[in-house]
Amino acid sequence: MDHKEKLELNDILIQLEQIDYISIIRMLSPIIFITYYTTSKVIDRYELHKDFKPKNISRVSLPPELIQEYSSIDIEKLASQRFGEAVVEFAKLIITKFPSKDLTNFYNNLNELKVVPKKFGLQNFVMKTNIAANYSSKNNQIQVDGDNYTSTIYHELFHMASSVYKDGVRYSGFRQSSLKPGIADLGKALNEGYTQLLTERYFGYKEEVRGTYKFEVHITNKLEKIVGQEKMESLYLNANLLGLISELKGYASEDEIMKFISGTDFLIEHLNDKRLFPFEKEMITSSLKNVIEFLFRTYIVKLKRQLDIGALDMNKFINNLATFIWPLEISLKCGKHRYEILTLEILHESLRTIFDAPDLTVNASETTNEYILKDR
Repeated sequence: MDHKEKLELNDILIQLEQIDYISIIRMLSPIIFITYYTTSKVIDRYELHKDFKPKNISRVSLPPELIQEYSSIDIEKLASQRFGEAVVEFAKLIITKFPSKDLTNFYNNLNELKVVPKKFGLQNFVMKTNIAANYSSKNNQIQVDGDNYTSTIYHELFHMASSVYKDGVRYSGFRQSSLKPGIADLGKALNEGYTQLLTERYFGYKEEVRGTYKFEVHITNKLEKIVGQEKMESLYLNANLLGLISELKGYASEDEIMKFISGTDFLIEHLNDKRLFPFEKEMITSSLKNVIEFLFRTYIVKLKRQLDIGALDMNKFINNLATFIWPLEISLKCGKHRYEILTLEILHESLRTIFDAPDLTVNASETTNEYILKDR
């Protein structure tokens, strides 16, 4: 790092420290304080820092007959079914908002979709889950609470529009899962968070759809700032987890990405746990810090590249970075447990590390957004 870069870094740190975070947070962050009350099972043999890298992540390859462009939907058939009004509303919106190249899974699933009512109350009590609906890609069927379906059906319809089942593997948005041994089960948290983010983005005028997966929505909203909304939506609708990982490889190593994704999966399973031993709480704290720091570091790398090539000036760099980190600096309260997510010291150290990295350079690449991080 030369003298000029040191001055620039010190200027960034000073300006960040002088920002009135409290007043800005009130305006910009809808997720300042998140409280979870649902109890799930305590942590059981979860190896957070070992074997976190699945080996079998793949891009589903569809046969030609399934990737043809469709020009019509049987609206009358959809409307005649139970819950048809919501399904038709969803269909009309998604055709309007998204390009046809991203709607293959939607068209393939829609006309044969089954939506059936089911009571979830007893199941939730016995299994200690907060499931109020579900979509099965294998059966192409949505089950919803018949008495309160508005709060969940649009979320499940996004699952339908982004899912394909092939050779025993479920590809759904940013999740891959299977009962087959050796197949990666990865991306549950990112998938649920981004599904809910889209649900609130496009159907948020319905108050009933808001309020679930708050932490996961927060994380995927930040991830979208790194990847870009258009690209992120396209990858999601095409069930392309591998593509998302490839995009992120432009800013972080594969090991860092896998640890980030597996960390979010760990948190969606255990962040709600009520009774925790000290070591269990420490695992949650460690995973939270890793997830948030990954988002922060990755976004800094993106901004630093733009700064280096003159795509933005120092003031814009600081403003973009500050806007990104304001919600991230807030501590997280889950039930009776509170976790400190990102300290000012961590923020400073991350900035210094990236600005003092002489072995990082920017090269063109077709496999990521525009650039890929490489060692000289």
